[in-house]
Amino acid sequence: MPRVLLTIGGVLNSLFFLLHLLLGYQIHNLTQVAAPLRGLMQALNVGGVLFILFFAVASFFCQADLLQTRLGRLVLLLITVLYLSRAAEEFILFKFSPLIFVTCTLTGFIYLALLSFPESKLDARKVTGSADVESEQEAELVGHR
Repeated sequence: MPRVLLTIGGVLNSLFFLLHLLLGYQIHNLTQVAAPLRGLMQALNVGGVLFILFFAVASFFCQADLLQTRLGRLVLLLITVLYLSRAAEEFILFKFSPLIFVTCTLTGFIYLALLSFPESKLDARKVTGSADVESEQEAELVGHR
């Protein structure tokens, strides 16, 4: 189950990544905004794009780390807070968009659900696949009898 949730989260983050690339192009072409503010918007968008790309890559390729390490679980918490706060911002800062609200809320709850799995009880074979775990165990046993 955690692997499926992380893959869904990775897909959603990939879609947000593509959306923010498009937004960067739109920000670049804004003519009615002062140049310094447009530059600031562009810089913040680039930072956001990099974060979202990191979230997607980690969700696809670092699943065991996200679920089984303190740093990984901190990243899951950061993703949760980012998307749930963005959903709340729809009411506070923006003209309400049901699509953005629902998508951000769904993404936030997916990562929140991942935090509900206890760190110590996760079976590495369910997260990474049994071949990875077996090779790690074999490496530890080399030279020991």
